[in-house]
Amino acid sequence: MRKITALAVLVMLSACAPQHTKVIQPLDQNYRGALNIKNIKVTYSDLSVEKISALDSKLASKGQESGTPEEIQYQPFNVSFKEVAAKSLEERDGNGVNQADITIEVDNLKLANAVATILIGDIDQLSGSVKVNDSKTKELLSEFYVDVFKGSGGLLGLAIRGGGVREKLAAQFAEYIGDELGFEKTTVAYTPKKTINE
Repeated sequence: MRKITALAVLVMLSACAPQHTKVIQPLDQNYRGALNIKNIKVTYSDLSVEKISALDSKLASKGQESGTPEEIQYQPFNVSFKEVAAKSLEERDGNGVNQADITIEVDNLKLANAVATILIGDIDQLSGSVKVNDSKTKELLSEFYVDVFKGSGGLLGLAIRGGGVREKLAAQFAEYIGDELGFEKTTVAYTPKKTINE
């Protein structure tokens, strides 16, 4: 019965979930696949700053207590998000002549609860707005909203979910940005480095 319940919840979550991107200002066709991303900035909205800051503090303490090796040391989310997005887009970025800057404002970061995941299923979610501006003129080239959500359920789902969830969400978020900008798909998606388990 528990397995059926978990599956039902995940199906319901998938059915009710919004589209991953909602375009507010589409990118001109002349710029699609022709941008060269120079800078990425990650900020938090008023709705998310307190929640994410608290999560940052919690995971920082967890990293200190577990003696995490330097190569997987904890980083504040906006730092790791910027790093993951930059590397992910770099792998898809063509040598475009039009230099652009990206500003991401995070509205929501939700990490699934382990107990809820096992019992009824839960989701991890990262959502926020994206603005793309010309690096020189500061003209707004495109604006859209990205919503990444991944459901998991049961012990197997929890095991598959694994660690580094925030960075995995950030990498998927960046993939959707690349799609909106018309970047070519890579044969192998960027994989974030290992981080502290959430």
